[in-house]
Amino acid sequence: MRKIWIATIVISMAAVMLLLGGCGQQATATLEDIAADNPDIVTAIQENLTTPEAMTSEVSFSGDSFDITYKFKDPIDDADEKVLVESFSKNSDTLKEGFEKALTDLETQTGITGITGTIHIFNASGEETWTHEFPEK
Repeated sequence: MRKIWIATIVISMAAVMLLLGGCGQQATATLEDIAADNPDIVTAIQENLTTPEAMTSEVSFSGDSFDITYKFKDPIDDADEKVLVESFSKNSDTLKEGFEKALTDLETQTGITGITGTIHIFNASGEETWTHEFPEK
């Protein structure tokens, strides 16, 4: 299960990078501006996020940052939630390399510097169970 989650997040980042990379906006535009001016890009990113059946996902933009949010559709018990959080925490270094490469590529393709991305995971009741920002500070 842990490898599936890691692959999900890396694939999601690749989708964001590839879909925004060809947008051709001026360097003065923010990532949020690019997304607002190109709603088809946001739709395409959302459609290309790899989302496990038990979850929903969405992407949102603010300035030069974006959030990928996953939410469980159904409640999971505390023990499973704890295992999931521990797994993400232990594997954040594995995610870091791919995520930060995607951010660098996205900066190169858009001409925007300082792009950040955050992954959020919420349980079915809406409580955030895990979050991680890239690049790490």
